[in-house]
Amino acid sequence: MATMITSECINCGACEPECPNEAITQKDDLYVIDPVLCTECVGFHDYEACAAVCPVDCCVTDPNNVESETVLIERARVLHTDVDFGNEFESRFRSGEDAVEAPQAPAAVVAEAANGAAEATPAAAPAAPVAAVIPAVAASPAPVEEPEEAPQPLEPKVFPGQLSMGFDELVQRIQTSESSLLRVTVLLLQPLLGALPAASREELAELAGRPYFVGGAATALNMILNMVLYPIVLIAAGIATEGLDLAFDKGVNLYILAGFVIALAEVLYRLRQSIFRAVPVEQVTVSAALYGVPLALLLRPWLAHRGKLLRRFPVPVEGFYDARFVEKLERERRYGHAYTVEDLGKAYHLRLEFPTQVPRLDIAMAPRLPERMPDYDYDLLLKEGQLIVRGKLLDSRVRKVSSSIGAFPPEFTTVIPLHDRVYGFAHHLGSKVLDVLLLKESAARLGWIT
Repeated sequence: MATMITSECINCGACEPECPNEAITQKDDLYVIDPVLCTECVGFHDYEACAAVCPVDCCVTDPNNVESETVLIERARVLHTDVDFGNEFESRFRSGEDAVEAPQAPAAVVAEAANGAAEATPAAAPAAPVAAVIPAVAASPAPVEEPEEAPQPLEPKVFPGQLSMGFDELVQRIQTSESSLLRVTVLLLQPLLGALPAASREELAELAGRPYFVGGAATALNMILNMVLYPIVLIAAGIATEGLDLAFDKGVNLYILAGFVIALAEVLYRLRQSIFRAVPVEQVTVSAALYGVPLALLLRPWLAHRGKLLRRFPVPVEGFYDARFVEKLERERRYGHAYTVEDLGKAYHLRLEFPTQVPRLDIAMAPRLPERMPDYDYDLLLKEGQLIVRGKLLDSRVRKVSSSIGAFPPEFTTVIPLHDRVYGFAHHLGSKVLDVLLLKESAARLGWIT
């Protein structure tokens, strides 16, 4: 059955790159599908890719062009002579799944399809695709059948490149190695580090944590330190210009007084909002000391290398919306786009969210769908400086209707580039969130991990 694009097409272009046969092209104000090239993705997927990604569900069955699985796979073999499809190729026609549980099109559409497919083989007629129509009202009730058994929870998975230690143990090793020297150093230098600008102090507080670095306490200690530090700096400058005798002369008092005045003026400037505008201290953004900005520039490479969020969650653009479709973030989850990457210094931390909502359908088989989104299976692969994450929905009840749902591919592949070479990784899946820690080769060479 060839697929067609109706006049409801909004010209978004989501379908064109998904087609494995390059059968979709743009014509005027909408996209069209060449029936000579369309194979309904038989041989590549067990769903129709264009229908899966269409946000307005306008990729539907062409009732005037009904074709069997045999015709479609033979066409795929002619179009892709370099691909060995074998006998176990991907197809939604397999095992009679569509004929048993696929939602049926309205009677008018079925009749029209029958008239247009008079020359089709009898076996092809009952295989109506899932993507035929999403009716506005419930279709005729499907035959009553025993519900399929829900899939069992996934067993712990092991992949090439996976570390022998578990995820929790690797987390503990990283935290222990970071806290041994780093946090003690930050604690001892807190009076000096309080001179940093507010943004740098926040980064340092996030990196070291309480009680090793507290921004407010560090700033207060720095103001006290500068009352001593600035006079010492001015005395050293005076000795450099006037000679060592200045240290034993009454003239040194002028340098001490000047340093104290500068330190006091700096305190008034840094707390100007609280002193002159009566803003509560906890709401004041204390600026940097005189040497705070140069100090921040010296620490920038070090701060930027640790705890840096390399990728945030995407902020989906609100475009087409209908009550049948899920929120935009859930759509990002279905494509494998809802993830963050953080550089922890010795390792990368990937946090990827799997889909959480079952598709909302107004079709006969909707009551047979699970109440909660089943868990996704996943595979991890380190290859050429990239982490490749493949997610796949195993529950056949949901997969059977995936091609009839706007923007719902039942599987995805996400490629995540890594700046530093990775030695190995550990992973953990819980509450539909996949956490992966990727240990850098530089950390492994230090010998702190076995």
